[in-house]
Amino acid sequence: MSESLNSSVQEAFQQIMSELTGESHANAVKLEDLSSKSFVFLDSKTINLILLYILMNKELQLTRLTNRTMPSVLQKNMVEEIDKMMKENKLLFEEILGDWNNKQN
Repeated sequence: MSESLNSSVQEAFQQIMSELTGESHANAVKLEDLSSKSFVFLDSKTINLILLYILMNKELQLTRLTNRTMPSVLQKNMVEEIDKMMKENKLLFEEILGDWNNKQN
C-alpha cells in the first residue's frame, strides 16, 4: 500500500510540476506580449516550502479519497485480530464454565 501511495504522490508531484511549468511558460509568453519584464525570484527554502505544501495537500487529498473508496488494510487487519481474540476468549470462557459446572456436579 505504501508503494502505491508513494507512486501516487510521485505522479501527483510530476503532474503538478508539469502544470506549473506549463503555466509559467504560458504566463511568460503573455508577459512578453504585454512588454512587462517583472519577475519574482524565490530562494531555495521558499521554493522547498511551497513544494512541500503542495505535496502535503495532494497527499492529504489522496488519503481522503482512498479512505472513502475502500477501507485500509490496517483496519481490515485490526478487525480480523479482534474477531480472532473474541473467538479465543469465548472458547476459554466456555472451558472455564464447563470446569465450574463439573465441580458443581
